[in-house]
Amino acid sequence: MTYLEKARARLQGSTLVRDQAGLSTVEYVIILVLIAAIAIGTWQTFGNKVKDGLTKAQTNFDDHVGKEANDLK
Repeated sequence: MTYLEKARARLQGSTLVRDQAGLSTVEYVIILVLIAAIAIGTWQTFGNKVKDGLTKAQTNFDDHVGKEANDLK
């Protein structure tokens, strides 16, 4: 029996090859990475829209309050 045949025989009898727990862990990690990537992209898009909306609201508020403050003088 050659070295390669002996190695194959050991691997086929190994619990590592028959173990499915490691495979499911890898699948969970892949799903977690995909969810994280989608969440980061959504957060960046949504965060920029909220930031722009708040900037516009602040500008409008400052314009109206500034006009009323000048009218009171």
